[in-house]
This record gives sequence, structure tokens and C-alpha cells, in this order.
Amino acid sequence: MPRQSHKIDDDDLDEETGIEMADDSEIKADHNMKETGSLLGRVVGRKKKSCIHSTCRIMMGIVATAVFCFMLIQLWSNYGDDIKKRVFSPQISGAGTFGEKGANGDLFGMKFHKWDNTTLHINMSKPKNDLVQINLLTPQAIVYEWVDECLRITLERVDQVTLMVWSI
Repeated sequence: MPRQSHKIDDDDLDEETGIEMADDSEIKADHNMKETGSLLGRVVGRKKKSCIHSTCRIMMGIVATAVFCFMLIQLWSNYGDDIKKRVFSPQISGAGTFGEKGANGDLFGMKFHKWDNTTLHINMSKPKNDLVQINLLTPQAIVYEWVDECLRITLERVDQVTLMVWSI
């Protein structure tokens, strides 16, 4: 379609800039202009992504998450014991003080059973890795052993025993 040429009147020129001014009747309304259009030209709108493309993106996300979880599990299985040994401190499994007549004060994680001559019997479960700390008023030889759910402490003579059992 050939462009229509029209004669430029002096009335149509801006006096200061020399730019031709169009009349309002010559301006056509462009109702097809979208927000994606610009003043210089029309921009083609984005195509909607296909279902296969969206499915592939979702599957890649699921696979990446699964690989990440697998890596964490593998790291824990390889280094978990080392981490536990270095991070978690020893815990007290049981504590108490015992005299000739039995328990003195409150006990933690253990129960007084009996004195059998110079052997103290205490009911408590043995920790996986135990450390038994025994303090006496008078220095003497000490022998202890675990039998079922009982800690037996054999002394040379009956004394006040302060006992702490650690799980390391």
C-alpha cells in the first residue's frame, strides 16, 4: 500500500523545532497494542512452555534433591561415628553415695540393692561403653564387675562409697 503523501503546510510545522505536527484526525488508534509492545516496534509475546519441558524441569529438581539426600546419607554412614565421638560428650548414666546402711541422699540412674559382707550391690543397667569412677574415704583396693543388671563393687572393708558411672 503506497504511503500517502501530503503537502506540508507552514501551519503544521512547529516554529521552534521545525518538526511536523500531525492533526488529531490523522492519528489512528491502535487497539491491538499489548503491554509487550514498544514504541519502536512490536515485541512477539513469549510462547507458553510445553508440558514436556515443564515435566523435565520438575524431574530434574526431584533427581537433584534425591542425589543430595543420598550424599548426606553416605557422608553420615562414612563419618557418623567420628562425628559422634568428637561432638557428643560423655554422659552420666548413674551417680550416688553409699554408706554402711545403704544409700545416702538421692540417687541418679541406680538403686541400692544390698551390702554382702564387703561387696556393694547396685541395680543399674550397664552402658555400652562404661567408665566407673569410685571414690572412697579411706584408700583401699577396689574390684568391680557387671553381672546382668547389677554392678558389684568389692572392697577390703566397708566404707563410704561415692560412685559415678559414665557412658562414653
